Amino acid sequence: MVETGFEYRIICTLTIEQINSILGKAPNFDHCDELGLHEYRSSGSLASLPDAVLQRAEYGLYYCDYSRSRTSLEVLGYVLSRCADLGPVTLQAAD
Repeated sequence: MVETGFEYRIICTLTIEQINSILGKAPNFDHCDELGLHEYRSSGSLASLPDAVLQRAEYGLYYCDYSRSRTSLEVLGYVLSRCADLGPVTLQAAD
């Protein structure tokens, strides 16, 4: 069985510096890998997959929710709010 998440596009026009600041300050930030994939996990989580991941993309940000948990919703809410503070933002389900 392949584990998949719910994928979304966060369409926004932010600088790399703005995006990195937002992603690094989002709740439950765990780490960022060498490819720029930011992982978010609830404290004490033993799951193999993180609750959520975010990564810069040409349209703004790629977001994947693996757990449908409070943690993943907190991350999404924080990121959308901070992006909206800096300009227009649209959330779209990925194809």
